Amino acid sequence: MKRQLNKSYFILSLINLILFLLVGIFVYKINSSYEKFVLEIERLETLKKELIDYISKIKDNNCKISIYIKDLSTQHIIDINSKEPIPAASIIKIPIMTAVYYLVDKGEISLDDLLTYKKKHRCGGAGIIKNYHYGKKYKVKELIDLMISISDNVATHMLIDYVGMERLNLIFKRLGLKNTNINRYVMDLVSRDKGIENYTTAEDIGMLLEKIYKKELISREYSTEMLLLLMRQKITDRIPKKLPKEVVVAHKTGLMRNVCHDTGIVYTKNGDFIICVLIENINCKLAKDIISEIAYKTYSLYDKDISYTKTFSEKINGAIYGDSSINTGVDTGGN
Repeated sequence: MKRQLNKSYFILSLINLILFLLVGIFVYKINSSYEKFVLEIERLETLKKELIDYISKIKDNNCKISIYIKDLSTQHIIDINSKEPIPAASIIKIPIMTAVYYLVDKGEISLDDLLTYKKKHRCGGAGIIKNYHYGKKYKVKELIDLMISISDNVATHMLIDYVGMERLNLIFKRLGLKNTNINRYVMDLVSRDKGIENYTTAEDIGMLLEKIYKKELISREYSTEMLLLLMRQKITDRIPKKLPKEVVVAHKTGLMRNVCHDTGIVYTKNGDFIICVLIENINCKLAKDIISEIAYKTYSLYDKDISYTKTFSEKINGAIYGDSSINTGVDTGGN
């Protein structure tokens, strides 16, 4: 009887020891995750402080810098003037692409529908269709590809004409865009000079990119197609410029007189993040440098192999002391 009792005590003690070890392991993992989470947030908050400090030094020059950065693992957001409406330039092509796929997903149009290039579609700036004769036919999917990958303005005009501005604006609302609208063709500079403008915000585009990334808007198939199109972007002088060549970026640029943008998703081995930087009234070359620097600084939080010793302000302080209003860009519509 005593032997059986000792055996029972031994088994009970063994079970308690195992449970204790399991709880210890669980608590250790929880604490490890918590410490990692806090570290990421602290680093993102440090970056935000650097960005705010930089922007505060140049706001007297009538410049606008709107930033929306979101870590897609922790959902933590760096939000600096991200609700500020800014002329969209070719960033508007992301909502246009999404609206077209929205209609395709609902069966209202087809990617194989043929559209005819007409004189009314012709315009300058980025693209290749402008070099061909009127009457040439293009499938909708070809036009979307050209609109995103090389920012073809004629392709954009053809798609706007096909869907209609009023319908596009209605779909933008359905997609959850709060401050994004299309009121003229991208390269209708006569209307632009009359004060008719297409506007968006860094927050709107960031939220739209996240929905595409999470495949929440339409089918997984079409969501994946949109991401692949954004990855085919040929203009790489902003977000991807300073990143390692192997880093995948799904993004879209925008460039018109007085505005320079880039918005996209950066895929890293330690997590993905959304970055949207919209800039107005800053020297074009400098604006591109600012965007690439912000992207690199953010990426460095995800790559332990990168040593980043200088602060944001030290790296690009030329923007603070130089004349940022000179050469504010040309009306390319996308480059």
